Amino acid sequence: MTSIAFHVHPVFWALMLLALLAGQFVQVVTLFVLVLLHEAGHVIAALLYGWRIRKIELLPFGGVAEMDEWGGTRAREEIVVTLAGPAVNAALILLGWLLEYMGIWSSVWTAFFVYSNMVIAVFNMLPIWPLDGGRLLQIVYSFFISYRRSMDVTLYGSVLGALVLLYWSSTQPVPHLNGMAVSFYLLFHNVMDYRQRPYLFLRFLLSRQARLSRYAEGLAILPVRIEPDMRVHEAVRTLRRNRYHHFWLTGERSGFVPEEKLLASFFDARLRNCTVRELLR
Repeated sequence: MTSIAFHVHPVFWALMLLALLAGQFVQVVTLFVLVLLHEAGHVIAALLYGWRIRKIELLPFGGVAEMDEWGGTRAREEIVVTLAGPAVNAALILLGWLLEYMGIWSSVWTAFFVYSNMVIAVFNMLPIWPLDGGRLLQIVYSFFISYRRSMDVTLYGSVLGALVLLYWSSTQPVPHLNGMAVSFYLLFHNVMDYRQRPYLFLRFLLSRQARLSRYAEGLAILPVRIEPDMRVHEAVRTLRRNRYHHFWLTGERSGFVPEEKLLASFFDARLRNCTVRELLR
């Protein structure tokens, strides 16, 4: 079994130190555990689907689990894995109310517990990559546009969303320092992902090629009309998730290039720069 790297963001440690100085250490430790359980929901769901988890990073009000399968598998799997985290927080809220009803927890502690879970769940559902809401938004985009294009749209929107969060955090009567720190982190993360788009897209193509034979049978066929002189490395940028592609050449009535042949050609250095027409010869 491949080991999973685990990292806690420095802001989290700074928050723990401040809480210790303010006498709120128990509350922050509770928050830490809740964030950990949130991420555990993602990880367990991903492992049940056989995904590979590379790294888990915890933030003050959420976390990021890096997985190789993002984008390269069925959309419903990604939706389940994405919603598993907030679902854990929802279950914990119900558990808190139950323990209060049974007289095990005080109303004060239950209110803190429920509020903390709500904050974690709501924050993670913000439409900012790589938070859960941002991932769901990209899944929705990828139903209507190519996966490569959905990456761009998601990252552009996420940078804007992080700037809005930064503005809100800094304009409160008492500036929300934690929110500002997380905003800067999200900005940095999205800028880095934007610069690494070629690598991220390549990872999507590799994952898709590896899994295509396993789930292509249940996908709807999407006929794609492309120009005969389009290069293979350009044609793969039109791939959409949850579809199996047949590439037809404009102006020709017979013969098409199936998706697996296009992907195999892309990963063949001799064919990557060929035109799609040449693949039909």
